[in-house]
Amino acid sequence: MSQSWRWTLLPLLVALALFANAISGAGFVADDSFNLAEHAHHGDLWGEWTTPTYAHAGGERGHIWRPIPATLQHVAAIALGRTGSVFRGLNLGIHLVNILLVFWVARRWGAHASVAGLLTLLWTTHPSLPEAVCWSSDIYDLMATTAMLTATALVASKKLNPAHWVGLTLTLLIACLCKESAMAVLPALALLTAYRHGLRIGVQAGAAMGIGVAAYWSLHNQVTAQGYLDAASNTAVLEIVDAWLMLCGWFVHVPARAPMAHLFDRTTDGPEVWAGMLVVLGLLFFAADQARRHPHRKIIGVTIAATSLLLVPAAVGIPFIGVAPFRYIYMPLALLIAVGASAWSEPIRPTWMMGLLVASLIGGARSAERIPAFENDASLWSAELKWEPTNPYAAGSLARAMIADGQPAKGIALWAQAVDRAQPGIRVFDKQNERWLLAQTAFMKRQPAVALRQVEMLIEEAADSGSSVPAMAHCLKADSLDALGHHEHASIAAVHCPG
Repeated sequence: MSQSWRWTLLPLLVALALFANAISGAGFVADDSFNLAEHAHHGDLWGEWTTPTYAHAGGERGHIWRPIPATLQHVAAIALGRTGSVFRGLNLGIHLVNILLVFWVARRWGAHASVAGLLTLLWTTHPSLPEAVCWSSDIYDLMATTAMLTATALVASKKLNPAHWVGLTLTLLIACLCKESAMAVLPALALLTAYRHGLRIGVQAGAAMGIGVAAYWSLHNQVTAQGYLDAASNTAVLEIVDAWLMLCGWFVHVPARAPMAHLFDRTTDGPEVWAGMLVVLGLLFFAADQARRHPHRKIIGVTIAATSLLLVPAAVGIPFIGVAPFRYIYMPLALLIAVGASAWSEPIRPTWMMGLLVASLIGGARSAERIPAFENDASLWSAELKWEPTNPYAAGSLARAMIADGQPAKGIALWAQAVDRAQPGIRVFDKQNERWLLAQTAFMKRQPAVALRQVEMLIEEAADSGSSVPAMAHCLKADSLDALGHHEHASIAAVHCPG
């Protein structure tokens, strides 16, 4: 036991060294301003369970219902204040719990303490993890992982009984109430259960977990009256495959590009897809070689198969949303590390220990470089734009932050450049909508020339594509012309105003 605790302290202390220092300066970034900075019904905890999560926070994203993390954040805000530091500290606390769980699950599945400790260290220093730990809104990935790891620990029991079936039902329900993609935990853990306890027990475990998933699905439909199947049905299979391969590649190779704002594009993401193919082939070769030489290490291949199932929701979501952020592998990587570690029940060899420490040092250095970006919107999107200078989504987000920070001239100029560069069809940066928002902002910030140019291009592009323009577009054009002193042209444009 004392040996286990010593090895547990290593990843815990490293995680604290990496993440804790940034809590005091943590601000609201990206969707935090929508989800967390304000709350339409502050104090109404029951409302988190009766309305879609973001609708209750004041918006209209009614298909998402994640009441457990939303309630926890709401309780923290009531008790400690609605500040970035409170929510960041909450995320770190849950991540530290997950570190303990990854280590504990690895030990329950049979890993030696030294193996469990070093692989858990490798997990918490992985360069993809700052995206989940440092973005306060991503608490749902952290908490779904907590539930998933708890269920994985239950499966590791020497003999499963009715109490375990109840536990699996509840943990899957809890996982889904944290994030809907946790439904993929069902087939992943059913596969691992079948390997550990036999096919019959695996089917029983799957049935128990299925009750939890079915309960969530029913509750979700009652609360939101919306589902998630449209994402899968409207996404091309080849796009899903490419996204899945990209995700696989990140286990070993986290590319040097925008971690949050990277736009998924099959025509330019070839290197990441090829990297994913190489990682998949390498992992399969390694698993087959270990199983041939050490039959008890067949668990490696089974764990890889189970992890691949956990990647499916993200593989569907990436092309549907249009962005490929690293945070999607937080949960799958935790499962891969925790259960895969069980292939080594003997003490780790010095050469392997040195290799894992070096890999952790490199990953930790990359994470330490990334963490300060989450201080505020300006720092985050500046960092994203540094990696991808032509990314319109990152540029537009930075432009909004600059305008909010009292730099309207620079922000509007950057926003206009981003809109001009953007290609049609970007889901997270709709060119027509961005032009309209930019035109309105420019006019309100006393830049009528920019407003006029943007609204005229909006009208022209709409005419070319056969789409409609906002009802007030011609009114804004008239107001811009009038502000520039072109009163006669303004009168002509005003004819097209509604009413």
